Amino acid sequence: SKSRVILAVFIFIVLAASIYFSNQPSNTAKLPVNPCQSIKEPPLKQKCWEDLMDQTLQKGGLEKAFILMDQLFQTDSTFASNCHGFAHLLGEKTYDLFSKRQDFTPSPKTSYCGYGFYHGFMEKLLHETSDLGLARNFCQYAGEKLKDQTQDAEGACYHGIGHGAVEDVTDPKLFGKPQAIIQPSLDLCERVSDTQDKLFRCTTGVFNALEIVTSQGRYNLSLKKEDPLWFCAAQPKHLKRACYTQMVAAVMNVTSNDFAKSAQILNTIPEDEFATESLSGLVVELVRLGRTGYQTTLNFCRALPSRFHLPCITGFAEGFLKYGPPQKEYVKAVDFCSFDSLSEKEQRACFKRILSILRIWYTKDKSTQICLDVDPKYRWQDCKYN
Repeated sequence: SKSRVILAVFIFIVLAASIYFSNQPSNTAKLPVNPCQSIKEPPLKQKCWEDLMDQTLQKGGLEKAFILMDQLFQTDSTFASNCHGFAHLLGEKTYDLFSKRQDFTPSPKTSYCGYGFYHGFMEKLLHETSDLGLARNFCQYAGEKLKDQTQDAEGACYHGIGHGAVEDVTDPKLFGKPQAIIQPSLDLCERVSDTQDKLFRCTTGVFNALEIVTSQGRYNLSLKKEDPLWFCAAQPKHLKRACYTQMVAAVMNVTSNDFAKSAQILNTIPEDEFATESLSGLVVELVRLGRTGYQTTLNFCRALPSRFHLPCITGFAEGFLKYGPPQKEYVKAVDFCSFDSLSEKEQRACFKRILSILRIWYTKDKSTQICLDVDPKYRWQDCKYN
């Protein structure tokens, strides 16, 4: 249709323009003073943040909104622990502008706070248009136009596709039936994905959204406290990895963020590859919750079953990358991997993990410089990045 062609052309123009605008200097002097700082009640403070982000986006554009997010992250620990959710919200509101043909300038800052921007943007796009071709094209352009800045924009965008396909169930006949609720979304991921990696990222979005609506008790769904991973065990093998890694949040929910109990539940996963990746994902959340004591975490990791020992350490280091201050995420990650109490084997595993994924957050040049600053014996692939 004519409207679809216009929308597709608009996507191309906006994303092509993003390379230029993302390299322009930002004017931080005109950002609004944070009026939320003195508010004590959590619900009111959250509403204040949301209003402030929305006002900044509407008046100053996406770049200013990300600068504000960076400022709030640096000055308010409560905001920092919920940063991914606010990036989600920013993506949704940006889509509203996009759908009204209002200009915005996506930039490398869309990687902030675990790429939540793409998750929110793609959810809203699918809810509004149900256009898989448009979603695929947007992800492709995002990945291509930002490839010099990050290697993960397209993958994060596909995760958003999976998200957006689940959270708008209207047929009461599906309520209380988790497999029936997500199956159309899993089928959609199969149709929209032309590689196994894209399929994995898309299906992680599906299972992530399922965990969210289940934890919220929507659609007559509820967590099985005695076995929160039952649903993943019932999935076909090619979907188990995506399911287990996303249901870590459900495990944390039923244990009230007790990491020792959560690790015990994850240890019931029979497949080592799924169990260890899920355990790493669990420990990443220590950083989000502000539990960042190096020695305390190291003691916790060493007390786990042997298959979890190193994945626990690498997960903690990765947590600093995922939830650290924008553009400075690597600082605490490198610092932890350099911690004197780590054995050489532990340090080697730690550095291998964080150095191998730097391009998710940083340019080739910045990733190389971070790597070159590390002890040569721990450098990943001679610091050669694509």
